[in-house]
Amino acid sequence: MVRSLKIIGTVLSLVAGATSALTVPSNNAVRGSVWGASSSSFGVDRRRTALSAQHDALVMMPATLERAPVRTGDIGGPAVLERPLADTVSKEPVKDKQHTGSEAWEVHIFNDGLNTREHVARCLVQVTGLTEIAAYQTMMQAHQNGMAVVGRWVYERAEMYHCALKDNGIHCDLVEVDEDL
Repeated sequence: MVRSLKIIGTVLSLVAGATSALTVPSNNAVRGSVWGASSSSFGVDRRRTALSAQHDALVMMPATLERAPVRTGDIGGPAVLERPLADTVSKEPVKDKQHTGSEAWEVHIFNDGLNTREHVARCLVQVTGLTEIAAYQTMMQAHQNGMAVVGRWVYERAEMYHCALKDNGIHCDLVEVDEDL
């Protein structure tokens, strides 16, 4: 019994696979007979036949969109893009980078009631690369005195540390150092 059901299933899949999924079956194929038996012999009422006739109007679309073939030229080789012609730019000497004040900038952190001491110390280690001991001492100085100097760097590095500490919720400031003192 099971073997005969497998054979019937295989035959049905072969018959169903013979028709394309992109073709719309005709009304005669829906209303016609299946292996010599009419739809009325299976006990199908007229309402189901009417519904299947409405479904005949459906058009199935392909799963992928067809694209126009890429033109590869007369030779038939790979496509090559030409470099666009740019206006000639006069070669002026590159100006020196303007410095923003002095080369020494300090990042200060302030004591606040929002961040835990552990969070501040962990951020100092992760952002600025201080050792755990130096970060703990800096955090304690800010906790006891209200403010502590994290370090002194060139402007770009100090600004990077300042922004990263701000992003972590630490109240900090970027201060230019007066080197005359």
